[in-house]
Amino acid sequence: MLDIEKLVGTSCRLCPRNCKTNRNIETGLCKTNNRIEIASFNLHFGEEPPISGNYGSGTVFFAGCNMACVFCQNYPISQLKSAYKIIDEYALADIFLELQNRKAHNINLVTPSHFVHLICKSIEIARQKGFNIPVCYNTSSYDKVEVIEYLNDYVDIYLADLKYADDELSYKYSGVSDYFKVATRAIIKMQETKGPLILKNNLAVKGLIIRHLVLPNNIENSKKVLDWIANNINKPTISLMRQYFPAYKAFNYTELSKKLNNSQWNYILDYANKLDIGGYFQVA
Repeated sequence: MLDIEKLVGTSCRLCPRNCKTNRNIETGLCKTNNRIEIASFNLHFGEEPPISGNYGSGTVFFAGCNMACVFCQNYPISQLKSAYKIIDEYALADIFLELQNRKAHNINLVTPSHFVHLICKSIEIARQKGFNIPVCYNTSSYDKVEVIEYLNDYVDIYLADLKYADDELSYKYSGVSDYFKVATRAIIKMQETKGPLILKNNLAVKGLIIRHLVLPNNIENSKKVLDWIANNINKPTISLMRQYFPAYKAFNYTELSKKLNNSQWNYILDYANKLDIGGYFQVA
């Protein structure tokens, strides 16, 4: 079994960036040290219907990120770390239990990749105190396959982005040149370990939802993403998202400086329907 602590240690290789930083004394490319940093936690109602349900998803926003998306809509948290607090594994476990007591349908770990080793400890601690709701891993999918395998005993549902099928775009917009290879391998492993999405009383209890944010003026990228999903994932459930708006450094890129227009969105909707991919599609 993977010794996940060794992936961090004094030379961090927890994520595919393999920055080899000693996160005990300095920050890695994820902009964090070897300690849990959160920006907020609360009941969240803006996720897909089987995640938010009636009472909300118990969402924990982690600070920092192992990617650097120029259009990040959570950039104050992920890139600038303008508001966060440091907590230990016991405090995070208490947050999980508090959200469960507030009737959260699940715990939704947002941008967790760089804290996996610590989050798993918190889940273990919380389980000893009665924690029993599903755990959602809400990720860019820039994760190592061996880490996804390790998460099998800790994660029930994957909310997995597939941002790009074009390496030039992933480098241009997110600073990583191997995103498609890394993310698709991780998503295949997520599918292998958890299978297609399973609902109980209209709520997600296990499985995989693949998210794709449609970027303006990058329709060919979205087509390639949908093609890959249709050809490689058994019984896929997608979440096709339209909520892009220019934020952070997006204004430096002419093609990203405006919202997605109706014609581009409708084209991608039609394309997804032709591929017969089921899932969730944002109205606006």
